[in-house]
Amino acid sequence: MTQLYVIVQAGGRGSRLRHHTWNKPKCLVSVEGKPILYHLFDRFPDARFVVIGDYLFDQLERFLAVNPPGVPYALVRASEPGTASGLAEAMGQVPPDAPLVITWSDLILGDLPPWPATDLPVVCTTAAFTCRWTVAPNGRLQEKPAATGGVVGLFYVARAENLPPPPASGEYVRWFEGAIPAFDLLDCPDLKELGDFASIETSNDRPGFSRFFNRVEMGEAQVTKTVIDPRYQDVHDAEVAWYAEAGRLGFRRMPKVLGHAPLVLERIPGLHAWQMHDLTPRERRAVLADYLDALIALHDLGSGPADAGEVRQVYLDKTIARVESVASLIPGFDRPALTINGLKCRNPFAAAHAGLLESLLPALQPAAFTPIHGDATFSNTLVDDKLRVWFIDPRGSFAKAGIMGDPWYDFAKVYYSAVGGYDAFNRRKFKLHIDHETVEVLMEEPAFTAEAKALFAEYFGPGMARIELIHGLIWLSLSGYARDDIDSVAAAFYLGLYWLEQGLRRTGA
Repeated sequence: MTQLYVIVQAGGRGSRLRHHTWNKPKCLVSVEGKPILYHLFDRFPDARFVVIGDYLFDQLERFLAVNPPGVPYALVRASEPGTASGLAEAMGQVPPDAPLVITWSDLILGDLPPWPATDLPVVCTTAAFTCRWTVAPNGRLQEKPAATGGVVGLFYVARAENLPPPPASGEYVRWFEGAIPAFDLLDCPDLKELGDFASIETSNDRPGFSRFFNRVEMGEAQVTKTVIDPRYQDVHDAEVAWYAEAGRLGFRRMPKVLGHAPLVLERIPGLHAWQMHDLTPRERRAVLADYLDALIALHDLGSGPADAGEVRQVYLDKTIARVESVASLIPGFDRPALTINGLKCRNPFAAAHAGLLESLLPALQPAAFTPIHGDATFSNTLVDDKLRVWFIDPRGSFAKAGIMGDPWYDFAKVYYSAVGGYDAFNRRKFKLHIDHETVEVLMEEPAFTAEAKALFAEYFGPGMARIELIHGLIWLSLSGYARDDIDSVAAAFYLGLYWLEQGLRRTGA
């Protein structure tokens, strides 16, 4: 059988999505853990793709290079307006006898019915959402919005040569209605549309929102966590091992483990701290003090030599490798300095500041390794009705699998949430504006910030410089980890420079 070809019309700015498309094309907006374009790649894993882009085409090209989709693809740069733009050129790359799907990039395709056994072009319709074009009573296409019989922007032809080349510009459906005398219809109920700004915000706020490699299912009395990207199976295994070892050592501020494959945990009744909007300043301080006291209790359960090689690997080698893996996606990556949120920040990845990160290592070396959680953010903890903190989703490793690591890393992760605003960032609650050498990453200040700054200063005194340096490195490392979203990649890098600069100034560097 001749290989299927899929042409994706990924042009257009996507202005309805507001700041989500300031720095990237609509097809790279992340939905349910991956860019919407990659949902199409996954839907047709045996096809060859031709992707048509125009707005921020260079970002699309770089993103595909940094995150290879696992299917063969070619890119076409459209030069004219309209949904027909670039299609004729794209069809020129399809063998005449190949079956062909043409789809808009803002669709998530569920189960599709079998394609009809016909030589006529097939127009897919749906009642899953309202479409601007619909099927008229006479079976033709009409520009009339309706909730049924919607023309969704998904077309099929058994042989590409049976579909004449469309014009260089204009609206494809309008051309199709006038140029194609006969076609078949196929109802496709299992479809979703990217939608508008509100639908993206709702998706980012959904229960169980997590990184792209996890699926979290919330039950009445238990939580099930499943790895959906097998490349991250080792992360799951390390988490399971952490629960076992922490329990053996006597740590009690964690849920009971009910199953391992998938990981099933007792559901702790409580909220994430970032969800608690009605606490008084005194209550916020109590929650933060419990965070720090519980972590200190965990750290006191054991001690071992602090491996300088592991410290280097986590704070330097891993950070550099992650950042460099996405460097092509970050505007201004090679500039020696950037003004970020009003602060002029040195860029240790520029030649002018070579060796700056290396110089931090002596100040980051802890006196000893202890048992650590490794990812003690607000998103990975729950606060019960007695304002006690319960720890979930451990990292399960420092440089290598195991419970031992740098205790300062735990404190920096709490700071990352309480002051840095990681949890809102993780849910894309930020706006990124880039203008030459000036960057703004706009987020609401976390509710705990004032209390956290005061309490951390009381607990750690001069050690705050260490926490702020680690905090900056954590943000930098995130840039190569949150790679499903270009804005998250770039903004994490900029915030890393911002917080690193704060730490450097505290040390007098």
